[in-house]
Amino acid sequence: MLLYQITTPEPNVMFSLASANDVVLLRQDAVYLLKQQRNWPTTQLFVLEQDLQQRGVPLSAGFQSLNDEQWVQLTLTAHQVILC
Repeated sequence: MLLYQITTPEPNVMFSLASANDVVLLRQDAVYLLKQQRNWPTTQLFVLEQDLQQRGVPLSAGFQSLNDEQWVQLTLTAHQVILC
């Protein structure tokens, strides 16, 4: 799982760490990436619901929003978590 929380000038570098079988979770300011058209490295795309609401960003097609409890459960089932 790639846990992406900060917006960088070139997020594709971070996403190059993910494969088609991985999960990407956007949190904090990374939710602004939903406003951009991009090729995501996987179809397993998640975003923290609270971060969407706080920043006024609508949920994009292909993404699933998670509450805090769902986020914890997702990270507990991951074999490896990469925080970027």
